[in-house]
Amino acid sequence: MKYTNRILLSDMDGTLLDSNSRVSSKNKEAIKFFVNNGGKFGIATGRSQLNSVNFLDEVPISAPCILYNGGALYDFTANNFIALNLLPERVLINFLQYCIREVQNVMVQIYSTDMCYFVSKEALADPEVVAGHQPGQFIQIEDIIHEPWIKILFSGSEKDLKLVEKMMFQFDIADKVSRVFTSDIYLEILPLGVSKGSMLKNLKKTIGDDYKIYAVGDYNNDIEMIQLADVGIATENALSCLKDMADHISASNDEDAIADIIYRIMNE
Repeated sequence: MKYTNRILLSDMDGTLLDSNSRVSSKNKEAIKFFVNNGGKFGIATGRSQLNSVNFLDEVPISAPCILYNGGALYDFTANNFIALNLLPERVLINFLQYCIREVQNVMVQIYSTDMCYFVSKEALADPEVVAGHQPGQFIQIEDIIHEPWIKILFSGSEKDLKLVEKMMFQFDIADKVSRVFTSDIYLEILPLGVSKGSMLKNLKKTIGDDYKIYAVGDYNNDIEMIQLADVGIATENALSCLKDMADHISASNDEDAIADIIYRIMNE
């Protein structure tokens, strides 16, 4: 079949999703065509398995997916984790308690395997951020110390997030975890060495050498994945550094990027 032994992994926000956080009808049709003709489609996102499905109606997911920005490899068909990386919560607790107390303009979210926990004050929460990261609940950080922590998300102004990043050095944790800015308003903490790229390596071990992997993204958290894919693709709306390193540049996320990859780039 036309796309046999090819996997297409797509970032969600800014790539698969348009500026209204929707998958266009052209992208849906192209993905169905790709899968029906032997290809395997999956997502590579910072979102969780429970949150991401809210955006994927009528999108056939047939490949293992990279979630939590590399924190997990997930099988949507079997609804289980293939691989999971966890943060050292006891190393981070004092730092996070300080951030919650002293940098109140920044929201702090901790992701476990089945819940997004909002551990900063509910009264100071941005309703739009809360709505976009469901399922979630407000809770005291001390009450989830025994939960598995996959990633931590800070949301706030660039100035405040830079302050949080600086405090990581003051609390001597900067070399014990990985960190990445995933947008102008998001800073994420991940287990040391974890990224979409590191989980792409895990995926390759899982599926073997028979598959050619295409990966597409638009932001800092996609860099390693694009570098390590067999074919790395940046969207037209991507950061310049991604477009400089990519093998191909697709249409923008508002111009049916995935359809452009399937119908044009994969046939070049």
